[in-house]
Amino acid sequence: MAKFTFLRVLGSNLKCAVCKKKDCPVRYYPERRKIQYCDGTRYVTGCEKDRQKHIEKSLKRPLP
Repeated sequence: MAKFTFLRVLGSNLKCAVCKKKDCPVRYYPERRKIQYCDGTRYVTGCEKDRQKHIEKSLKRPLP
């Protein structure tokens, strides 16, 4: 499990405070993701805005 520092949690909370998506399921969670374990399976619920940013960043990367 990742170690949470005060500055990392504060930065995450500031990002959530200025986010326009008010009904986010992981709002104000540390690292803006929630991890659930069920029958040995790991389910990760993350911030929609972060997921879209990751997809857009990966699409801009040139192919080898």
